[in-house]
Amino acid sequence: MNTTMLYEALERHYRKPGAAHQGEILIREVPAPGSGRQADLIRIGLWPSRGYALDVHELKVTRADWLRELADPGKADAWWPHCSRFWVVAPAGVVHTNELPPGWGLLQPPTSVNRRRFTTVVDAAVKEPQLSLELLATLARRTDNTRLAEMDLLREQHRDALYKARTEARQHAAQTGLGEYVRRRLNLLDELEKLLGATLDDFGWGDGTRLDRMTPYELASALADCRDHIRLQQRQARVEELMGRLSYAAQNVMTEMRKVGNGNG
Repeated sequence: MNTTMLYEALERHYRKPGAAHQGEILIREVPAPGSGRQADLIRIGLWPSRGYALDVHELKVTRADWLRELADPGKADAWWPHCSRFWVVAPAGVVHTNELPPGWGLLQPPTSVNRRRFTTVVDAAVKEPQLSLELLATLARRTDNTRLAEMDLLREQHRDALYKARTEARQHAAQTGLGEYVRRRLNLLDELEKLLGATLDDFGWGDGTRLDRMTPYELASALADCRDHIRLQQRQARVEELMGRLSYAAQNVMTEMRKVGNGNG
């Protein structure tokens, strides 16, 4: 088991796949206040029934990695005052229980693929964490970054699903033939691509997202922006036309006034 697999397994331990987040926030690689030493995973408990908590997890996948941790406990020392519990997370055989410093807990991943809950080999000591504005700001910032990253991932997955569905629909249509209405709509798309000077597969919009990978909402917003831009251009052209007419009329008036003035003279 490598570190990535252990990360994912630990997140499944706290969050059942496909379910809501169940009152916990999980944040990877968080620096300790006043230190550059990072905790591998922070778990913030949000439900009183499960206990409010700020748990620090250190992930170890090899015996050598664990022995290096014991030789240099600086990371643990940096986080110890600020956590409710301090856990070492490692597969069986990596950590010997008699090597754990006082207060440290030990979690082991399940050995069966049908299980997701970790085994608590040694309970971690529970204590009151020392919270500071620096720590709260760091946790809030990293939580927001994690949320945005998850939203970007979901959006990209949605785009991939839409793209796959559209591609399959095109292939199916090519194999089964098209009705008159569908052919007429496709002809309109051909005309649109000519006006754009690019195919929809290649045309980038705004942040560079291709039109054929946009969600329906994003595509509607893009077309609405395009419509508003066209209307603005039309109004500007209308104003310029009226200004031209007024200028022409003003010149004619001035010419006639000069004629009248010359006649009186």
